[in-house]
Amino acid sequence: FTSKPRDNIKRLVWNSTRSTRSFDADRCPSIPVLDENPPSNWLKMSHNSSIFADGSSKVKASIQHINATDNTKFRKLVQRVAEKTGRQNETIFTLDELMKLEKAFDLPIDNIKQMIETIEYMFLQSAYHLVKPQILENDLVNEQNFDENKAKIFVEQWSASAKEIVERLKSSHIASHSLSDIRWTLDVGITQASKSKVKRPTAIYEFQLKNEQTQQIENLQTEFNKDELYAFFEKLESIQSQLDTLMT
Repeated sequence: FTSKPRDNIKRLVWNSTRSTRSFDADRCPSIPVLDENPPSNWLKMSHNSSIFADGSSKVKASIQHINATDNTKFRKLVQRVAEKTGRQNETIFTLDELMKLEKAFDLPIDNIKQMIETIEYMFLQSAYHLVKPQILENDLVNEQNFDENKAKIFVEQWSASAKEIVERLKSSHIASHSLSDIRWTLDVGITQASKSKVKRPTAIYEFQLKNEQTQQIENLQTEFNKDELYAFFEKLESIQSQLDTLMT
């Protein structure tokens, strides 16, 4: 393909590419409700990593309000979010319900929404990584500064709802677009100062994204230098490793 002028090339943000992924029902195993001996297909993560690494700031922004919430109210909130996570075209709470929560939690509605979004994100990440309950609890307490009681409440709900959440995600797209095709080219233009010198080469990728609602193809052009391309493929290898874990 013919590359567009450099000013029109969008830089790729890794979190944006991850949001385009969808679950494959044939590659993502069912998760039974947990007991004292979790199944072997739970992902064995390093104790030095966090399942919320890509959205740590999102979680930390709500920690103060989550930790200050009454345990009973937090348990009910987590239960409701778990029931709705992965359901397409459904809101977790209606506007009337949010207004009631505003009074019940004695917090501004924006803070309530932030808490709900954070809890949903935590369930999605837990499903994506198929993380063991004990590792999840350690992550929440040690990495995200969760109150121990709040961490235990969330982990208990995840253990009870994991199968249903993953099954819903397996049967639907987690985002509105999926990757249809990839094209690429190299930019090795000549510098203006000296035509004998080649600029630092860059790789230009065109990701063809299919809109799952309209079925139309939308093109996203991105540019990588050598270091950025290396970091990108390291991320891909990490995802491939997780997919391999799911398939074993």
